[in-house]
Amino acid sequence: MILTVTLNPCIDRTVYLDRLTVGSYNRVQSTRSDPAGKGLNVSIVLKNLNEDTLCTGFNFSENGRLLEQLLDERDVAHQFLMAEGAIRTNIKLFDNSCQVMTEVNEAGPFVPPEAVEQLLQKADSLLEHTDILVMSGSVPPGVPADIYQRLIRMAHKKQVKSILDASGEPFLLGLREKPYLIKPNTLEFEQAFHAPVSPRSIPMDTIRSILEGGISRICISMGEEGALFADRGHIYRARPLPLKPQGLTGAGDSMVAGFLAGWLETQDYAAAHLMGAAAGSATAFSDGLAGGEEIRSLLTAF
Repeated sequence: MILTVTLNPCIDRTVYLDRLTVGSYNRVQSTRSDPAGKGLNVSIVLKNLNEDTLCTGFNFSENGRLLEQLLDERDVAHQFLMAEGAIRTNIKLFDNSCQVMTEVNEAGPFVPPEAVEQLLQKADSLLEHTDILVMSGSVPPGVPADIYQRLIRMAHKKQVKSILDASGEPFLLGLREKPYLIKPNTLEFEQAFHAPVSPRSIPMDTIRSILEGGISRICISMGEEGALFADRGHIYRARPLPLKPQGLTGAGDSMVAGFLAGWLETQDYAAAHLMGAAAGSATAFSDGLAGGEEIRSLLTAF
């Protein structure tokens, strides 16, 4: 089973506009609401690819039932730790004229120390039945920055592979425990390792140092420039497809899900990287997270 941890879940309210005009009247074409948070995205795409997955993390008592209803509609299993407060709502404004998304994200409610300890106890129990642990996304107020570091340490003790996709201090502290795979985007990689990365400037010495230091695999998502996968023996470059993106929200999470599904299906890392690239691209070209058929239809495009 793949266990995903989402500490700061939300409801994404996506608003589609003909054109976003700041400081003026804007007419809405359509809207949609989705369960969101990076770990939830990973689980949804894993489920779309028929993999066994479970969501855990925090949910919030005031309106958290909406999150559970949206996951139930997608047949995604969940066991959250309920805390006081209201789940955050993120507003995403998609400008169809230039295919650009503008995001307005709330910080999330405060989580007290006792809820953090209860979540760690729940995670420790769930890890008994877990093969891969995925930790993704931001940390809400009140949750200590070493939360991912502690979870990775727990996973190591139970011989569970850990995947880390975060930023800032929670990412830096998590790196100390040598997770199996890290998935920064370009900015997160540059901030953490002080090395610029682009399709024309790949910091091979830095990547080699990270891998030799104990992290087995790296995936760098580069938005419209595609993605880079690296292990100790190979570098894989997934170049962007010549298609018009609908938005990049969730593409990196889909890439993680695709990589894991590809590995579980084939036990072959080249095939896993291919599935990851297809999943990330399929979501970029979809209205929301990509389905399994959409992902598999792109496998021959790379």
